[in-house]
Amino acid sequence: MSPLQIILILLLIASFGATAFWSVFLWRVARSVQKSFFMREGSELPEPAGGWPSVVIVVPAHNEEEMIERCASSIAAQDYPSLRVIFVLDRCTDQTETILRRVVGSDPRFQIELIDSCPEDWAGKCNAARVGAEIALQGAGDFVVFTDADARFDPKLIRSSVALAIREEANLLSVLSTLTIERWDERFVQPVASLNLLRMHPVDRVNRRERPQAFANGQFMLFDRSAYEALGGHEHVRDDLLEDIAFARAIVGNGGRGIVVNADGMLEVAMYDSLNTLLEGWKRIYIEVARRRPRRLMAWGTRVLGAGVGVPAVQIATIVIGAILASGGDQLALVLALAAVGSGLALQVVSLGWFYRIAGSSPLAVLGFPLGCVLVASAMLQGARDLRQGRPIRWGGREYVLKAD
Repeated sequence: MSPLQIILILLLIASFGATAFWSVFLWRVARSVQKSFFMREGSELPEPAGGWPSVVIVVPAHNEEEMIERCASSIAAQDYPSLRVIFVLDRCTDQTETILRRVVGSDPRFQIELIDSCPEDWAGKCNAARVGAEIALQGAGDFVVFTDADARFDPKLIRSSVALAIREEANLLSVLSTLTIERWDERFVQPVASLNLLRMHPVDRVNRRERPQAFANGQFMLFDRSAYEALGGHEHVRDDLLEDIAFARAIVGNGGRGIVVNADGMLEVAMYDSLNTLLEGWKRIYIEVARRRPRRLMAWGTRVLGAGVGVPAVQIATIVIGAILASGGDQLALVLALAAVGSGLALQVVSLGWFYRIAGSSPLAVLGFPLGCVLVASAMLQGARDLRQGRPIRWGGREYVLKAD
């Protein structure tokens, strides 16, 4: 057996291994979809026997003049009978307040609260949410929703989320938002970043009733009021980099139930305005999901690079070696190479295309999967370095020097 044939055998093993990987991935996507809740399910549920419970929405905002009109208009259009909305404007220096007042006008459901300072030991967004919650809990409100100022609601979002929370007996319902995918970096990064986040927290494990994983998305969190108050509100998560995951862990730790629901296009969020802020945001998320463990982040980053760069390199090498052997008369070598690579590529395209469509991205964006993997892996690896070197992480107007676990 020649050295090239030995190399081809090794490459074939690796290529068929990639086929097995994407087979498992396709099964996981199918299982996740089967076990997922979709927001449009809630829009078809009937009114609860006792009538619709009251809901208070709290929206912290800091210099959101570009997004605030879209957010406020979509909330004002909610098809829900008992609703209050509190916008907490945190030290805004742009036209956020002016635009917001114009949009809400004299609508009695809306209240605008201005704050001009933030305690040193609080992050700005978390403090603004706390202020809004304190106001909200002074009045009626069976459920409290915290959402971002760059979110756009479908008119039936609140009705659907409340109906699902009641049906599933959830103390915390959060939504996997449909992320805006307009810029090139969003097209390449967002699906890969979301995919890896869901791999770490599979929806079927988060939503199961027995031994659930704790996970939530802070872009939309609907709390049963009593559960939120029992935790002590935002005071409970004031020292956490990501309050959503901290809330989810606390709810589950207290014996409550948290679920995540696929937005199904009913909640759209624009996360960041540039590639740098996009990667910084995902880096912070991965740091907390990894529980601040550098080795875990390094392993994740290496795995992502392997899927996005290593596998294609192996597949290309398999075809090249197979072609070289075929040119020397070994036609079987090329047939095996094409079979191994072709089956893996077919499963990869089908699996990723399905996931990208669910995530609200064009299936054509699958072509950018390798670049997306490189960018997402860089965020993970940079997070590991930041933890090891004690670099401060800036989030919500506050700097955190995180201690590596």
